[in-house]
Amino acid sequence: MEPGDELSANLEMTLRQWVERYQKEIVFDRVHYRGLQTWKNVLDLWVYQEILWETETDLVVEIGVRHGGTTLWLADTLRTFRGPEARVIAIDLVRPPIEFPANIEFILGDSIAPETVATARERAAGRKVLVLADGDHSADHVLQLLRLYAPLIPTGSSFIAEDGIVDVMDCKEFTPVPPVLAEPLVA
Repeated sequence: MEPGDELSANLEMTLRQWVERYQKEIVFDRVHYRGLQTWKNVLDLWVYQEILWETETDLVVEIGVRHGGTTLWLADTLRTFRGPEARVIAIDLVRPPIEFPANIEFILGDSIAPETVATARERAAGRKVLVLADGDHSADHVLQLLRLYAPLIPTGSSFIAEDGIVDVMDCKEFTPVPPVLAEPLVA
């Protein structure tokens, strides 16, 4: 390949081709925090830190942890913004094989199981909470999460459903995708 050919080829991509390439080659392979994969678009992380700052969030409930890189990033960011009392509640079916710092509590379990929701609800009492759903991305599951975790979220904070682009990524197991769940909420 001649110099400049790769750039020219990238400039000729459709938006779908570019998103697929970016997700597969950058987000999944090259985005790390403290040596751990995040599987996060760095632009999303930038927006998250703005939301965390502006809403004065002191507790994030992260549903879906995977490698733990985003969990560590959230914990460090919250500690920097809000001090040592800021916390992350990380929920997943599998715990990553890493040591979490003291401001992360890992809940091993199904995010929609009554005992998991009850524990998260107990930890969230009196806190400024943001919920980040990044586990099962199917619309039905995300809608269940929204209904179960919405009571934890104070006015002015957020429930973020990750990966609304799974339709672009051709992830059949997550069809219909999260944007579909907005329809019953706004109807």
